[in-house]
Amino acid sequence: MKLLLQFLIILIAFVATYGTFGLVINEWAVGDICPKIMGIPACYIVFFCFAAALISSLIPNAKAKWIYFVFVGIVTIIATTGTIGELTGVSKCPRTDSGIPMCYISLGICLSLLILKMAVIRFYTSGLE
Repeated sequence: MKLLLQFLIILIAFVATYGTFGLVINEWAVGDICPKIMGIPACYIVFFCFAAALISSLIPNAKAKWIYFVFVGIVTIIATTGTIGELTGVSKCPRTDSGIPMCYISLGICLSLLILKMAVIRFYTSGLE
């Protein structure tokens, strides 16, 4: 079960990193697609954080676990802020081709990654197989 959960974390983190990379390329080529955080396009920060979470999920030690939580936490804060802004009409998130705000998708991915990682930790500490 632990291996399945760990595999899901890696898969979801890979898909998130890959998906965000496309947005980074569009931001780089076109510009002004992503909202800015202190002058930096948010999609750059989200891409970096998802990539760092993916890499840290591949490293089996306690420090990597905390690195994972820090980077997923940063994206969770960005996605939550974007989602609240989108729902209240204060800000606009980039959208998929079908019109879904990407901050909604990022928030769902972040919550999934956090829940899965907590489940993996629970398995390690409880000795469940």
